[in-house]
Amino acid sequence: MKISVKVNSPVQKTGYPPERQYAAADLSNLVKIGASLFGEKPYLRFKRNRHDMSVSYKVFDRMVDCVGSTFAELGVGESPIAVIGESSPEWVVTYLAAANGGGMIVPLDRELAEGEIANFIRRAHVRYVVHSAHFTEMFRRLAGELPDVVGYAEISKEFFPYPDQTGADAPVTEQFVPFEALVRRGTALLNAGYHRFTSYKLDMDKPAVLLYTSGTTGTSKGVMLSQKNITTAVNSSYRMIDVVRDDVLVSVLPIHHTYEMTCTYLTPLLVGATICINESLKTVLRSMQEYQPTVMILVPLFVSTFYKKIMETVRKKGMEQKIKLAMAASNTARRVGVDMRGTLFAEIHKSFGGRLDRIVCGGAPMNPEMGKFFDAIGIRLTQGYGITECAPLISVSPFHCIRTASVGLPVPGLEVRIGGENGELLENPPAGTVGEIIVRGDNVMLGYQDDPEKTAEVLDADGWFRTGDIGYLDRDGYLYITGRAKNVIVLHNGKNVFPEEIEEYLEKIDLISECAVIGRTAMDGETVNVTAVIYPDFARAEELGLAGIDAISEELRKRVNRINTTLPMFKQIRGVEVRKTPFVKTTSKKIIRHRIDEE
Repeated sequence: MKISVKVNSPVQKTGYPPERQYAAADLSNLVKIGASLFGEKPYLRFKRNRHDMSVSYKVFDRMVDCVGSTFAELGVGESPIAVIGESSPEWVVTYLAAANGGGMIVPLDRELAEGEIANFIRRAHVRYVVHSAHFTEMFRRLAGELPDVVGYAEISKEFFPYPDQTGADAPVTEQFVPFEALVRRGTALLNAGYHRFTSYKLDMDKPAVLLYTSGTTGTSKGVMLSQKNITTAVNSSYRMIDVVRDDVLVSVLPIHHTYEMTCTYLTPLLVGATICINESLKTVLRSMQEYQPTVMILVPLFVSTFYKKIMETVRKKGMEQKIKLAMAASNTARRVGVDMRGTLFAEIHKSFGGRLDRIVCGGAPMNPEMGKFFDAIGIRLTQGYGITECAPLISVSPFHCIRTASVGLPVPGLEVRIGGENGELLENPPAGTVGEIIVRGDNVMLGYQDDPEKTAEVLDADGWFRTGDIGYLDRDGYLYITGRAKNVIVLHNGKNVFPEEIEEYLEKIDLISECAVIGRTAMDGETVNVTAVIYPDFARAEELGLAGIDAISEELRKRVNRINTTLPMFKQIRGVEVRKTPFVKTTSKKIIRHRIDEE
């Protein structure tokens, strides 16, 4: 087992954390490190048929070897293998069994339409599919349309197939089999001395993961990531985020996203933490109560939802003034070294399980005010930044040195540069120079599947990847995001407005549940107006005595006008549109901008 040498660096007051103890050589080595170091400690906790269950690091390693061996024997071990369904141990096992046998794992979004699922399976040339029970009937219908797929394995809703405890061998050559059969057959193979999977020599530069982007701008590309890409991202995550063996995480984000997979599921294999799998969005707070997490990996929508639930409770109990006074008293005490947050805000902490003290937020821009609020109540909230094409980690603020408005320091080994107006790389620009964020490193993708033209548009011959995001670096190397190049609103006078900046102001309005800022062309066909499209918080509107959409719209316009008084003239919001339904969003809870007008 390849494990790097321990470095006894002192804890730094600012900047990068000291080196940590281990580094994975590849994803197979990653699983072996977890089994060797943490053995019987629970790696995953989950519900099955209403029972609380767990899988240890050692058992998880055995399951990966079992399923990987079965794939190898079936002749699909070096082929694309798709996985789709709810988060589960079997899902994670499939991911690593496919990636570590010389094949390519194709994680699919379980909220895709049937036609899109079939299309992606064809595009990826998938040979085998592992799916949750929800998709069984669909795949039985589609089987005739997917001739390249030789088999389907169903993850049970009720049964969990622990290896070496499943009894006799099981046939796996039928077209439709239970996932249990893969485990049982793999157990028999390993017991008989079959080593094709466990001795496979991985090619670090071969595609190991194929991810189809969520398509917030109307397109979906196949991002090809190698063993080197994913392993580099895992080691970077481990290096930058202070998660330790005693930590507990609750997984709530879609597992097919590389952010959730890399940071929540794979990185803990180096750490020894326990991941608890939440069953659905409706049960997030219940899961937090039960599992009592210490760390959460979230996107801004969840952070905002937590904040709004806290403030809603505070308002209903008439405790607004009391909370403000408590925060002021706490902040004063902290300045002299006394931390009373655990006592002053114990009731709030209890609603999150009582032990939550760290949140990593990524996947979309976050309002900096959220960081200040959660810090005031005793929960450290840090931001990270990534993109699927970078597996996904680009930067993160270490917990010991958070800069609230920043998305952190570039991860070790990744070069970050700022691009000029003409797309050129700027040589040592002054701190604060704004431009496109361009990166290079071992976590940058191989390219887009079967699309050399789109690959060449973003990835040059020297390995520099154009993220499409706009930002700057400060004097200490911290990265800040100011907007998304594709979302920029170009006004008739040539000035640029980044929607994300204006949305931060709007999100402070308690009457707003969701919002998006866009450019609308005026009646003259030339003038472009900054327009806020708003989905109101109807429960809050009722509390304020606002009856009907007209009354809500009028109040929102008044509040938007107050914001306008704080903005430069060209950034002021000229139009307010109120919608009656939530925005169409991706499974990572990003608003799909090209579908904003859909009700």
